[in-house]
Amino acid sequence: MDLSQRELLLQSVFENAPLGIAIADSDGRFVEVNQAFLDMLGYTREEARRMTFIDITHPDDRPETLRLSRQIRNGQTHSYRQEKRYVARDGGHIWAIARVTALRDTEGAVRFWLAIIENITDRIQAEQERQRLAAQVQQSQKMEALGTLAGGMAHDFNNLLMAIQGNISLLGLNKDPHHRDATYLKNIETAVQRASQLTRQIVGFARGGKYEVKITDLNQLLVQTVELFGRSKKEITIHIDLQKDLSAVEADPAQIEQVLLSMFVNAWQAMPEGGELRLVTTNAVIGREDPQKPPDAAAGRYACIAIADTGVGMDAAVQARIFEPFFTTKPAGQATGLGLSSAFGIIKNHRGFITVQSQAGRGSIFRVYLPAVDKEAPRPVPAARKATDKTTHTILLVEDEEMVADIGRQMLERLGYRVLVARSGAEALALYEQRQAEIDLVILDMIMPGMGGGAVFDRLRSINPQAMVLLSSGYSLDGQALDILNRGCRGFIQKPFSIGQLEQKLREILPGG
Repeated sequence: MDLSQRELLLQSVFENAPLGIAIADSDGRFVEVNQAFLDMLGYTREEARRMTFIDITHPDDRPETLRLSRQIRNGQTHSYRQEKRYVARDGGHIWAIARVTALRDTEGAVRFWLAIIENITDRIQAEQERQRLAAQVQQSQKMEALGTLAGGMAHDFNNLLMAIQGNISLLGLNKDPHHRDATYLKNIETAVQRASQLTRQIVGFARGGKYEVKITDLNQLLVQTVELFGRSKKEITIHIDLQKDLSAVEADPAQIEQVLLSMFVNAWQAMPEGGELRLVTTNAVIGREDPQKPPDAAAGRYACIAIADTGVGMDAAVQARIFEPFFTTKPAGQATGLGLSSAFGIIKNHRGFITVQSQAGRGSIFRVYLPAVDKEAPRPVPAARKATDKTTHTILLVEDEEMVADIGRQMLERLGYRVLVARSGAEALALYEQRQAEIDLVILDMIMPGMGGGAVFDRLRSINPQAMVLLSSGYSLDGQALDILNRGCRGFIQKPFSIGQLEQKLREILPGG
């Protein structure tokens, strides 16, 4: 092979090599680049020859490139390998492995730089996506574990509150409003209500019970919640943009209202000097590969509520922890850190998800996604009040906690009902089999040792398919309350409840006199 043939062969190899090849002079300015290099970055050959290897290196990677180049110039090494980003002609960047070698003259000075460049963008993006999914799974598992702990605490705490609330209700019956104890009783009841709200947030975070799921118009629910919230928050301006044909969703309206109020309060706290709150509803279609979709969320049609504020915003570190229970950026005593974690749990329990987009100093946008359904939300119809002849009704109260059973019995007797008490599922079934003819209603605790409320309900219905049951609980794990309601249970009352709330619920269920 003569010299001319050799040169043609080398030129052909240079041009047709599958990897990018670039040759730069001692100052780093390109003197020759191959087609793979040009295809990789989008430059023309003329444009490349006007640039240096530092010009096309991402600014964040330039210090390391210069350090490695100095080591070669100083004779510490003859080549280096660097994983780095190159700036493409369109302003984007690619990830590549650059293998750089110095070509020296006879005196050892660097005359040229030879770089072999392998595009690894796909590999890097795949790894970043794997890390993102792994982080989401890890976060989901952490939230699940914390949710289980929080749910157990909420159940026990609500039973204590039930005993306090029941005693307060009984002490307050027929008491003159001007009695010297009336103010103290009212203060205790207010404290119980605040504690109950706290446990509802914990239960929401723990993804407990969707108690009254119905086809819901999110536009209507949003407007109602804004009216409630806006009465006391005059310092912020609220803009609402509703999609007219917004898809209906299956949801517990009370819990979704709790989510919206928590997020409104969060936005308000982020705007201490006032600002604007913009609320937008839209229909959305989320694909399987949609980057905003969590790994455990389903692809499909969603109704979306966007909540945007002009507040202080959040950096990446805060965003990573925003839905953790008890995490807050507020000073001690000013927030519980349960509002957004509760919202996260409630929406997840509705098979939806929440995304957040924020930047420090530039506000935040939260988006709440709930699965759309092909049904129309019913118009609200005022319920007719029924009169009830209490003296003809016998109620079986099933409650394993002694304090709660005792106070529940006293509340029912004060309301004029005859009461039987069972302290376990087995005892309740034995009583019902013996006296079902006289028992008009069973008030059934859902969480009990041994035989739980769901099993007891099914056995009651096997004894009497028409048995009327009112479910009672302060916590529902994984939607157990909803499952029992769907099997024919007549209603649900959440602990702690007052004697007035109990009376109203019984009026709704028991047949009128």
